[in-house]
Amino acid sequence: MKRISNHFIKGLTFLLILCAAACDEDVPVENRNALNPEIFFESLSQVEAAVNASYNQFQIVYQRNGYIFPDAMSDEVVSSGDPNFAPYNRFEFNATLGNIAQYWTACFNGVGACNFVIGNEARMRNNAASSDFTNADVDNALGQAYFLRALYYYHLVKRFGGVPLKLDISRALEDTPRSTADEVYEQIIADLLLSVQLTQPKGITETGRVTKQAAYAFLGKVYLHRERYADAQDAFSNVDNHSLLPLEEYQDNFNESGEHNDESMFEIGYNGEVGTEQERWAQTGIGTSEVTFRSQDYTGWANARPSAKVIAEFEDNDPRLELAILEDSDNTYGPEGVYQFPCPGCVGGPVWYKFSQLYDNQDVSQNSGVNVRIMRYADVVLMKAEVELNLGNDQDAIDLLNEIRDRAEMPRYGTAIMDARGFPVNTPEQIFRAIVHERFVELCGEQQRFDDLVRWDLDDQELSIFPDENFDNPALQTVRAYDPSVHRVMPIPQNEIDANTQIGAGDQNPGY
Repeated sequence: MKRISNHFIKGLTFLLILCAAACDEDVPVENRNALNPEIFFESLSQVEAAVNASYNQFQIVYQRNGYIFPDAMSDEVVSSGDPNFAPYNRFEFNATLGNIAQYWTACFNGVGACNFVIGNEARMRNNAASSDFTNADVDNALGQAYFLRALYYYHLVKRFGGVPLKLDISRALEDTPRSTADEVYEQIIADLLLSVQLTQPKGITETGRVTKQAAYAFLGKVYLHRERYADAQDAFSNVDNHSLLPLEEYQDNFNESGEHNDESMFEIGYNGEVGTEQERWAQTGIGTSEVTFRSQDYTGWANARPSAKVIAEFEDNDPRLELAILEDSDNTYGPEGVYQFPCPGCVGGPVWYKFSQLYDNQDVSQNSGVNVRIMRYADVVLMKAEVELNLGNDQDAIDLLNEIRDRAEMPRYGTAIMDARGFPVNTPEQIFRAIVHERFVELCGEQQRFDDLVRWDLDDQELSIFPDENFDNPALQTVRAYDPSVHRVMPIPQNEIDANTQIGAGDQNPGY
């Protein structure tokens, strides 16, 4: 007999107890090995505690692995050889690697936390009449949980393909077989369709929580990835009350002082607080570790340098380059751009400026409190351009691209200048090339590129060589071990196969 799978249940019950105790000192805890809903959801603070636990696991995901996997596998990054990055940069990973299991567990912990909220809707509504919360509060709690469950499953299906669909808290301890990727996507869409009905708009809900606009934006993104372009267009049409920041505020998309601005649609929050050294590195959600290592990994240690390929993609005089990447001693950094690079404790360039602590003139450290931006409005504008192109609305697609160009104060598509730079937009194929280019430079280092290449079926073409200084010289190119029939997804963790009676060796992703 295999032991019970779904190790996330143990972590979930402990997590919820901790969160409840931290948020409401009056929460009665009868059994510290299980959380009984019959003594929960009796106050607004308890409802909020359960919802907060649904967010918690994304802090663990993006403490490290959430950015390592898609960035290292893209052509935007060259690994220093650090063992957390190198296997993914070289496509040499396997099912026994601990950070793959860690990522899987954190995502399913999050799913379980969301299920705890969703599965107790009836109890919350029954208690609303006699408690300090209303049915509107219940709607908002459920809307957040549906969004977050969809987002956890999106992270799972993008990295692993089909995964077990765990939707019922009463059956949480049961082993569950893999669903197909199509089934997972359909569940994601179903959850988001509920979320857009239940969440509150931006400006009404508390800053940092899921908004109706974020839910519509995410729904549109999923429809785009499923090639349901008319549905994506409709979803994106409901995204309002957001705007592109002016160029002089562009860095607020990546720093700590500019968090939750009008361009930001959904963020994973960190505050830089940490407890013990063990808590800092555990990445389990237990103890205090409100930090992400993104600044240290990408800027201080340079474990993931920006590739020569992504640097070359920027056009001459594109101001976004110096706001995304620090190349040499000509670069300055800080709030007023007065500090000279390299920074204290940093290696030489090129390194990533994006999401570093340098924007606010903080020393680069392992205790970064810079929030992870999961989605910003620039991404939505570019996705809308892609949708319009696929619906045959070429001029609309060009106009949307030019919104991004105008913000960057760069020449517009459809002008002689851009034609001369090699980006005419006279045909759908040329417009598509402009979209690929604009997403590459605008969203570099934001965990978008790998999934973009897979969606466009350009992954084999773009990922088959290392994106180092020889990427454009066929005679000197270094072949990368990328196989699109294998590496579009990662392996199911071996400990899940060993533990889950409904998943066997034959269920492993091909090639692993």
